[in-house]
This record gives sequence, structure tokens and C-alpha cells, in this order.
Amino acid sequence: MKGLVAAVVTPMDGSGNLNLEVVPGVVDHLEKIGITGIYIAGSTGEGMSLTDEERRAVAEAYVGVAKGRMKTFVQVGHNSLRASAELAGHAESIGADAVSATPTGYFKVSGEKELVEGLLPITEAAPRTPFYYYHIPFLSGVTIDPMKLTACASEKLSTFCGIKYSDGGTLYNLPLLEKVAPEMEFLAGSDEAYLMSVAQGFRSAVGSTYNYAAPIYDRVREAVEGGDLEEARLWQGRALQMLQAMFGTCGRSSLKVMMRMVGIDCGPVRRPIDPASEEQVDELRKQLDGMGWFDWVGQEVGGAL
Repeated sequence: MKGLVAAVVTPMDGSGNLNLEVVPGVVDHLEKIGITGIYIAGSTGEGMSLTDEERRAVAEAYVGVAKGRMKTFVQVGHNSLRASAELAGHAESIGADAVSATPTGYFKVSGEKELVEGLLPITEAAPRTPFYYYHIPFLSGVTIDPMKLTACASEKLSTFCGIKYSDGGTLYNLPLLEKVAPEMEFLAGSDEAYLMSVAQGFRSAVGSTYNYAAPIYDRVREAVEGGDLEEARLWQGRALQMLQAMFGTCGRSSLKVMMRMVGIDCGPVRRPIDPASEEQVDELRKQLDGMGWFDWVGQEVGGAL
């Protein structure tokens, strides 16, 4: 992988039911802004709040529309490893380019070997599809040594390709990870630390805000590659301004609210995430306009495409 992979939202209607008719518009938009892949039913996609049937439907919708246009990763993590394996087999059957999984979050593993044993049925259920472990300790509650995991998984899991690395505080581990397994692929997973990931040498990144702010992150990478660190800092700072406004007004629901800012209404979030009120959405739009965000990403104020 190279470039930006968007962790896509799961469109819903006002009643909280899936609204998959919106998916083609989302994919068209992402293709237009240069996204190279999509990560389906992850944290941003509220995968853990969906039923297994809904997760299969969401995967089918996104993979079907995106096939041949961008790479597709289907996140199949589950508290039931059997259910996770079934979701992985389904992802392979519909032609997903990769499968990814978080660890179980209720009964947590005690170490790297135990984790790999739990991942084994998932990879066996999708034997022809690359597998990426989803390392996100601040949500999963599972903290492991990624170097030990990489070494163990490389030996035990035939389809293991690398890690979606969503732990911004330890992104500096890339040289060590590549030393353990130079043939593996590590995808940066912290929007806030995108500049650090590019400077580290990560070739690809998975993130929530790439859905609507890809031009900002493109400028960061272009500046780093051009040797202009000051310009790179400027654009990463603008990404942080955006994130501060998002979470300061709408909280975690802002990850979905922001799709409205680029003209695509993907509906509300599903509880336990607290939905944003219209007053909060209006305040977010006001703050984005005030900082110049709509100009930064090439949109009209209010989300006209």
C-alpha cells in the first residue's frame, strides 16, 4: 500500500438503520480526492456496534462498489473468535483485498503467543486473503509488544502481512518492526501523528479524517518529500486545528458529522456514542469556516461539492 486509506463510516438513516444507498457516493468522493484504499467496519465505521448481519452487508456494499478502484480492508474483530472467523471467510468470498482484526476486548489475551493463537482461526477462514493485525490498545485494552507479535505472527500465520498501527505514542517503532520483518507492511493509524509517521518512513496510513481532509495530509507528505519541514509542520498543525474543533464540539460523533461538511449525509452515529445535536454541528461548521478549513480542502462552506 501507498498513500491514504480512509477508515470509512457506516451510513445510517435517522432511525439508526443501515442506509447503504449512500455508499456509492462515498466511494466516488474518496476516489475523487485520491484515496488509495478503504478500511471497512473499523472504529470509525462503528463495526463493534453493528450486528454480524449488518457487518456482512456493509462489507458487501463497500467492496462491491470499490472493487477495481481502490483496495478494500474488512475489519472482522469480534469478542467471539468463531464469529470473527466467519466474517473473515465472508470477506474473502466477496473479494475483499485484505482482512484485518482487533483482538477480543472482553476476555483479553495475556501475551503475544496467546494473541496469535486466537488470530489463527481468522486467517484459516480466509486462506487466500492478506491479514493485518489491528493494533489499537487505547480502544481494545490489549497492550502487547508489536515486535514480538510480528515475529510470532510471521511464523504462525500464513497470511500475516503486517499491522494497522493505531498507537500514536509508539509510532517510532517502525525501524524495529521492519528489522524484525522487513517483508511486512505497517500502516500508520494516527491522524494526529501523520507528520511523524511520514518522517518515520511509513508509506501508507489509515485514518478517519482522510475521508474529508485528504488534501491537508497530502500537503504534509509533499512538504516532507520536498524537504520543507516548516511547510509540513504548518499543514500538520492545520490538521490538529481541525481535530480540536471536531472533538471540542461534537465529540466522537464528529467523525461522521464531518461527512456532511463535504456534502455527503451519512446519518447519525449509533449509541453508545453520543449523537451530535444540530447546535453542535452548526458550531463545528462555524469553527471550520473561521479557521479556513473549507479552503484548505477545496470545499464550499456548507459542504457543496
